Amino acid sequence: MKAFYTNLEDDNYQMLEMLSGVKGVKKNYIVNEALRYYFNAIKTIPEEFILKPITITEEEYERIEKESQPTKALKRLIRGN
Repeated sequence: MKAFYTNLEDDNYQMLEMLSGVKGVKKNYIVNEALRYYFNAIKTIPEEFILKPITITEEEYERIEKESQPTKALKRLIRGN
């Protein structure tokens, strides 16, 4: 096994700490499993179907959530009216 050192963004580190505590496993195990999943996805899923994560602010999230409500026309279409 090779050692690898990196800097993590605060939110990723907090999630890693939380998962490690909840699952009762070491952080390096979680990182190795995540890399296995990632590399497997790259090998098996065509690149155009892999979405890169984005970070949005709380204000952006609220705006998107508000704008994503279905329109009356869409509701009628789904009900078959």
